[in-house]
Amino acid sequence: MDTRRLLLGDWSPVVRDGIDVLRLLLLGGALWYALAGDGGSAAVLAVMAAVTLAARAVNLPRVYDLSVTAAMVLQGFGEVWGLYDRFVRFDDLVHVTLPMLTAPVIYIALARLDVVPDPRQETHLRHYVGIAVVTAALGVTVGALWEIYEWRSDAWLGTNLSEGNDDTNGDLVRDSLGAVAGAVLLVVWARFGWGSVRRIPGVNTHEEVSA
Repeated sequence: MDTRRLLLGDWSPVVRDGIDVLRLLLLGGALWYALAGDGGSAAVLAVMAAVTLAARAVNLPRVYDLSVTAAMVLQGFGEVWGLYDRFVRFDDLVHVTLPMLTAPVIYIALARLDVVPDPRQETHLRHYVGIAVVTAALGVTVGALWEIYEWRSDAWLGTNLSEGNDDTNGDLVRDSLGAVAGAVLLVVWARFGWGSVRRIPGVNTHEEVSA
């Protein structure tokens, strides 16, 4: 296996690249905790793994496939290993990185459904502005929905996820910063016309937009 194939993938139909290795870590972790009798941790990792498998199925570009997979690994193992409690700033890290990594992926998924322009299509300044606004809004929405979940989980399930208004507002600020960063990255991606599907080295240099 040469360096190009090692880095860009297409190792085999089952394990395509290093991103699939991260997926296997989530699946393996879910199985490990299930066998150990920790159903809660197993369920968290299984959900995270399911998200990454969905990303694989829609054939995202490698950068965004890695983004959503890394986000799920960070969220999943951060939860089951108690990193939120062990490291004060881990929550801050997650609230910035998750919207930054996932908002562009949601935009690309909507582009696949022809709801918004595909990043590969010829664009002008007003289109770049639209891509940025929609992507940032998606990231902020993800953060807001999570805060709603924390609020209701504390009330209905007796958890202690929300630590008050200051914590919630701080999380939303960090979510917004991450969403804006993700929007900027997607605009850069669109500016260079890199498309919304996974490239196979030497095969689909000018690939069709559909998966």
